[in-house]
Amino acid sequence: MSESYAEQAQRARELLARSSPVAARAMRAREQEAARPRRVADKWRWTSIDRQAGEAIEAQARLVEVSPPAVEPEVDMEEERRRVSLALARMRARAERAARQNDKSESTT
Repeated sequence: MSESYAEQAQRARELLARSSPVAARAMRAREQEAARPRRVADKWRWTSIDRQAGEAIEAQARLVEVSPPAVEPEVDMEEERRRVSLALARMRARAERAARQNDKSESTT
């Protein structure tokens, strides 16, 4: 492991470039792109872009209308208890029906 990571990576790139013409072309294009001088954006350009973006945002119509939250109706505790007990009774009845049906199917086999 005397070779550094950079040297190993360079050797791998060279091997790949020799083995595949497409990879070699892609590597050359990447190197040319990296060597190209970059355009430096001026400070005034960014302030102009920020101003234009702000104007575009302000020009858009508001899509959401804010309304007060709906008031939840008062819950009658007795009615809620009856509703829950009825739901539980239905669940128990379904479970008993399913158990009886399973018993019948097992006894016929």
